[in-house]
Order: sequence, then structure tokens, then C-alpha cells
Amino acid sequence: MPSSNWDFSRNVSFKSRNRVIRGGFGTLDEVTSSTDRLPKVSGVAAVSLAAMQVDVTTHLGAVGPVTSTGFPKLDQLLGGGLRSGMVMAVSGAAGSGRTSVGLSLAYLAARARAGVVVAGAAVDPTEVVARLAARALHREYPDARTSYGEIWTGQAWADDASRRPIADAIDTVMKKVGAQLHLFRGTGLETTQALSECVAQQWARSERVVLVVDDVEGFLAMGDGGMTRAALVNGSFEARMTQVGYELRRIAEQGACVIATVLQEHLSLLSPAATLAIELEARPAPEHDMTERLRKLGARTLLLKVTKNRVGSTGEVPLSFIPGAGTLEETRP
Repeated sequence: MPSSNWDFSRNVSFKSRNRVIRGGFGTLDEVTSSTDRLPKVSGVAAVSLAAMQVDVTTHLGAVGPVTSTGFPKLDQLLGGGLRSGMVMAVSGAAGSGRTSVGLSLAYLAARARAGVVVAGAAVDPTEVVARLAARALHREYPDARTSYGEIWTGQAWADDASRRPIADAIDTVMKKVGAQLHLFRGTGLETTQALSECVAQQWARSERVVLVVDDVEGFLAMGDGGMTRAALVNGSFEARMTQVGYELRRIAEQGACVIATVLQEHLSLLSPAATLAIELEARPAPEHDMTERLRKLGARTLLLKVTKNRVGSTGEVPLSFIPGAGTLEETRP
């Protein structure tokens, strides 16, 4: 069964029990193969620095614009924001907010006119639209109580008072990121070659490219493209995860920023290839700040703990996280 790809700028139905909203998905056709820009040698041999023609001015997108994460403290730790050549591993327990963080970074990068691909075996276009629509809804209507889950399942459409605002929120999402945000939904255990091809297609469209891989555990390694090597590197879960990490790094070095979400217990396998490692720690929101609305939407504090950083210092970024509203905002410590 072939993999599915979506482009927000094309048409697909966003269905609910009470109406159909026209969103902006379509099929990504004619995806080109990635070009290996790294120096090659025959056989196994080290290469001199002179032969590599190392140019430190272009490493990590130094001469190009950075893309803000939307979190000033995190941007500061990154030396300005997301850059080409960077691999960010975002880890946490199940339900800690990994997908929300990844989608928030993807959305803000798309707002900044970067070409963005969100990839994963469990990527559901209607869920992504519901999450982003909830974000837009709660920013426009701070007292709203509708969760993204209620939008996704269609429950919210039964309420006449919320139907129009939700439709407007979806339109807002499409206008702001419809042409820049793309989805790739694998069939399960796709190889990283599929990710490389999606990124290559964005290079033809955008000056900056961001790839967000949700649940990186769902991908296989390519190895060197041969069956023997592929079987070897995928022979155990540990070997596969480590190799996938280095293959994501290779994609990044070809001209993209790669963000990968991973379960906390698997971070050590991905970390060697990462430029930046972030651990998510969920904490209860301060009781004096809680309201009935915030309790309904599952509000809590989320601490981004930068435990590895090759481009700057480590540190912590406290966020106010409202899962049901799809919002993440930096707070003071």
C-alpha cells in the first residue's frame, strides 16, 4: 500500500457529523530524489580537510536566516533559532506533549515561510487541522472551552454557537500556513529515504526547510541502500534507532533542520546524532492560576530541559501548556 502525502494548499474534506469543511490537503506528486552533497570516496578511507573543502560559514545555515521557535529562551540557547544542518531530538513520556511541541515548531516555521514537512506513521490530517484550528480558536476567543479533540471527533459541530468560530479558525489556519505546511503519512516502518524525498521536494520551493518527524521509532534505516546493509542496521531496535538518527543528520546536512520526537527511554539511541537534545518534564500548573476552563482543557506546566547543545549552552525553558487548546507559551521561571 503506497504512502500518503498531503499538501495543505490542495483540497480534502474535513468531516464532522454535522457538516463538511473544505480544508487544504492534496497529494504530493513527483517527489524528487535527494542529492547527496557530501564528499564521496571509493572504498573506506579518511578524507583530508582540504579535499572536503570545509566552509564553516555555511555550517548550520550560518549565512541564511534562522527560523524562530516562538520561544525566546529556546531561540537564545540555539543562537537565534532553527538552522539548516540542525537535528533536534525532543523526548518525553507518552502523553508528555512531544507531538504538540513538534507541531508548534512546525506551525511557526511555516508562518515564517519555511517549507515544512510533518511526517509520521500516525500523522492524521484531520487531527493536525483540529489541533491547529483549536490553537487559532483559543487565541481569537480566550474564553473558549472547545478542545481540539471535540473538533476532531465532530462533537463541537453539534453546538450552533461554536460552529461558525471553528470554521473561521480553520480558514485562518489555511490562510496562514496552507501553502507552506505539508504532511507525510507513512504506512508504518517506512525507510528514511521517504523522508529524504519529501525534503528534497521542498528544496525546490523554499529557501529554508524544516522536517518534523513525529515518533521516529516508526521508521526504518536505509543503510547504504543495499539489502545486506539494510538488514544489518535494522537487525535490532537499538541499531535501527541509532542508524536512523545518523540518517536524519545526513538529511539535515543536505540543507534542512530536522526535529524528531522520541520516547524518553529511547533518547540515548538518537542523541549521538543530535545537535540538540530536549527532555520534556510535565508539572502541574500552579493551583492559584487554575480555572474551570483551564482544568477542562488540561492546562499544565511543561519544562523543556535542553540536556545537550552543540551550538550553545544547556538550560531550561518553562512553558504554559494547554493541550486541549493546542497552545504553548513561554513563561517566566
